[in-house]
Amino acid sequence: MEFLNPEALILLLGIFVLFLKNQKLPFKREILEKITTKVKFSKKKRFFLYLIAYIFIVFALARPVINHGYTTIRLPKSNIVVILDASAPMKCKDIYPTRFDAAINKLNKLFKRLNMQNVSVVIVDNEPYLLNPPSSDYDSIIYLLKHINKTYLFTSPFSNINEAINKAEKNIKNPVFLTISYQKPKKGIFYNVGMKECLNATISDEGIKFTYSDKDIQQISQILNKKEKTKKIKILDKTELFYYFLIIALILIFFASFGRKK
Repeated sequence: MEFLNPEALILLLGIFVLFLKNQKLPFKREILEKITTKVKFSKKKRFFLYLIAYIFIVFALARPVINHGYTTIRLPKSNIVVILDASAPMKCKDIYPTRFDAAINKLNKLFKRLNMQNVSVVIVDNEPYLLNPPSSDYDSIIYLLKHINKTYLFTSPFSNINEAINKAEKNIKNPVFLTISYQKPKKGIFYNVGMKECLNATISDEGIKFTYSDKDIQQISQILNKKEKTKKIKILDKTELFYYFLIIALILIFFASFGRKK
C-alpha cells in the first residue's frame, strides 16, 4: 500500500478533539439516541473514539492506494469525421420523415456498432461548422444533433462538402470521412440518402444507398471498424482505499456523538 498525498500524514502530529454534545444540531438528537440506545460510553471512551476517527480521516486524506502495476490499454488513433449535409434538398421527404432526420436516426444506430472510435460531426449548409470535437460520448452527440437549431439550416440549394473535408483535414488528426448526403464527396465513405429528384438537385448513383433496414448501417460500420487504427498506452492500475477509512471514521464519530453516557 502507498499514499498519493503522504504530506497529509503530518496532521497526525496535531490534537483533534470534538465536543458535539453541547452543539445545536439541525436534527433531533432523540432520534439518533434511539439508534444507539444500547451503546454506553464514558467520557474517556468517547475521547478515544474521536481520536481514532481523526486518525482514520487523516489516512483518508493521504489517499491510500494498492498499486497493481502497469496495464496496457488500446485507444483509437483515428477520428471518424461525419460530414452531414444540411442544404435545402436534405429537407426532402422522399425518405421518411426527411433526409436530414433519417440521417440522424441512422447515425444513432451506427454509433451502437462502432468500437468506441472518436467521432466528430461537421454540419454543412452554405458554410461548414463543427458540431463537436472528436469524442466517444455518442449519447451527447446524438443529443446535440436532435436539438440543433434548424432556423439557419437548409438555406442553400447545395452544400460545399469538399470545402468541409479540406478544413477537417487541417484541424483533425487522422480523419476517416463519412459523408451523409445525396451528392458524392471527393473522398471517404459516401452514404447516399437520396431516393428521387427533389428541389432540382441531382442525386448521385454512387455510394452506399439508404435502406429502411439496417443493412446499410451494418455495411458502413464494418468498413469503419476495419479502418480503425489503435495505439497502445500503459497506465498504472491502482485501487483507491480512502473511502474505507472515511466510512470507518464516520461510524466512530456517529457512535461517539450519539451514544448514551455511561
